[in-house]
Amino acid sequence: MIKQGTDFNTYIQSMKQYFFFIFSSFLFLSCSKNDNGGENTNKIPDQSFTESFDTASASVKRGWVFQNNSIDRGTTNWSNPSTPPFEAYASENGPAGYIWADYNSTSSAAGVISNWAVSPILTIQNGDKISFYTRAELYYFENDSTDFVNRMQVRINRKNTGTNTGEGTSFGDFNLLLLDINPEYRSFYYIPYMNRDPDARLAYPHRWTRFEAVVSGLDEPVEGRFAFRYFVEDAGNNGRSTSIGIDEVKYASVNK
Repeated sequence: MIKQGTDFNTYIQSMKQYFFFIFSSFLFLSCSKNDNGGENTNKIPDQSFTESFDTASASVKRGWVFQNNSIDRGTTNWSNPSTPPFEAYASENGPAGYIWADYNSTSSAAGVISNWAVSPILTIQNGDKISFYTRAELYYFENDSTDFVNRMQVRINRKNTGTNTGEGTSFGDFNLLLLDINPEYRSFYYIPYMNRDPDARLAYPHRWTRFEAVVSGLDEPVEGRFAFRYFVEDAGNNGRSTSIGIDEVKYASVNK
């Protein structure tokens, strides 16, 4: 009801200001609190990146850390292979444009390979995705081709931004396991594989294969690192393992 003596246009303008104030207040309260009643932090910047490992030394300059913590420690660390046992999945630098490690990561005849490729520091949150391509090398053995068993893990350091990766079977600060490729230590043999043997088909892939790990298990976004861990027990020149490669790593932020 319009009060006597009040100009109609003035009344309409007042009502518009009133409702704008109410809406603005509601919007402010909605944005300043999260579902748990706590203050919201600013949106995390997009952390997405791609790493092709065309030149391992350039990857180090971008923040990657390669460290071999095998028992007993051998001569191999992650690097571009000097004589590639297989060609890169994708490379602008020729067939050796990927990182590679082999059974010489340990000097033991049957030791523990724990060889790490640790990412640069980034802000990690649930829903982020880590995709990559990997494969194993095959050796000719007893009228067949085999990989003598390989294994790799993807882990996260959610504690800090350091590179403590333990030693041997220890994983140091990288205590969040996202993916474990061939934890049952299945052997690949080519003839059984072609005959659809389930064990051979669940072994480490013998050709470039894409894997994806989705980040979960975090209470909140953290500043940390993820890592690829070449991890094989009873490995060496008289044990498990041939070699594996990693190529075309992509980190996709959930905010992208």
